[in-house]
Amino acid sequence: MSLENFESFFALIDCNNFYVSCERLFNPALLHRPVVVLSNNDGCIIARSNEAKALGIKMGAPYFQIKNFLKRNKVAVISSNYEIYEDISKRFINIIRSKICFVEAYSIDEAFIELNGVFKKKRFEFCKNLKDEIYRLIGIPVSIGIGRTKTLAKVANKIAKKDKNLNGIFDITGKEEEVLKNFEVKDVWGIGNSKANYLKNIGITNALDLSKIDDSFAKKSLSIRGLITILELRGIKCIKLQEEKTKQKEIIVSRSFGCDIFDYKSLRESVSYFAITAVNNMRSLNLYTKTISVFITSNPFKENFYANQKEVNLDFYTQDVFLILNKVECCLNKIFKDKIGYKKAGVILKNLSTNQFALGSLYTNLEEENKYNLMKSIDLINKKIKKDAVFFAVEGIDRTWQARRRHAIHRTSEIDII
Repeated sequence: MSLENFESFFALIDCNNFYVSCERLFNPALLHRPVVVLSNNDGCIIARSNEAKALGIKMGAPYFQIKNFLKRNKVAVISSNYEIYEDISKRFINIIRSKICFVEAYSIDEAFIELNGVFKKKRFEFCKNLKDEIYRLIGIPVSIGIGRTKTLAKVANKIAKKDKNLNGIFDITGKEEEVLKNFEVKDVWGIGNSKANYLKNIGITNALDLSKIDDSFAKKSLSIRGLITILELRGIKCIKLQEEKTKQKEIIVSRSFGCDIFDYKSLRESVSYFAITAVNNMRSLNLYTKTISVFITSNPFKENFYANQKEVNLDFYTQDVFLILNKVECCLNKIFKDKIGYKKAGVILKNLSTNQFALGSLYTNLEEENKYNLMKSIDLINKKIKKDAVFFAVEGIDRTWQARRRHAIHRTSEIDII
């Protein structure tokens, strides 16, 4: 009897060129054109379409260095919009969870699933239907790799992305030796550049050779993590599906400004905006905070560099945005200095908990309930109308401190080719 009757399988669902695919949802003119998405402040390339990759554009390339090259080749250049990407990511994960229980949201554009029972017997058919459903509902193309372990599923996913004849799905089961023999060791999940260089120096260049390394030697030379990778390549399950996220320890919201900020008002607006964003993220996770921290820093490449941070601890856990805003301003007051051009700031919510240990009188509890209901109402209005339809005045209106987004586009308009 085949071992397949007794074991489960993993599948990795990975969105293709996720940021670019998100932009193409709102701008059909981007289809079949070379496209790159830029990081905060339009600093470097963080996403490329297949057409852009074919032009030899490297991930992480500084924008200013290849600006003329992009213009000559009529590459569409877009400033990133992480709010939209996060929203589409949530929809992507929710579609998967509606089809199968065993899901691990691995990153913003990747998810592992475990196929057992009825799913494992028809795993290819199930994955094909899931791929089609994701594209039908949110328009994002995905590639799916299937294997006995998460590491083999990762390998299979890379093959599914590269080989157009596979139509985005590849099951490596039964073909492991053939595939691993032609799979470069540097592309194996869990093998970084330093380990890959070390392995190359001792004559190991493909994943099959890596899987045959002696266990004791692997543990000594590649650490326990390297040994786990090798065992997984052999088809031995070592990395389990993490259906629940590890408990979050802190929430950080920070940005580099589009230009240096010298005035207190603009800096207060920025940290207030960061604080409200952090609180909204915390509330969405049903968490409470007891420690609030604010940090500011000037441009490290200019003279008289200045950086400072202030933290305040509360006597109780809270989600109260009004209280947190007050504490954030108190922290900022203590670290702000005149005549300094600030380049970056941020707010950190620490000491998070899923339980609220609220202490106080009946009046205080009623006041907390009113604030909670107010925030729920604001959330509802912003969801139904648009983001920031209702916002706190302390966040500012002009927001001149925001990061540069010179290539931002209206989601309903045609793109401009630079």
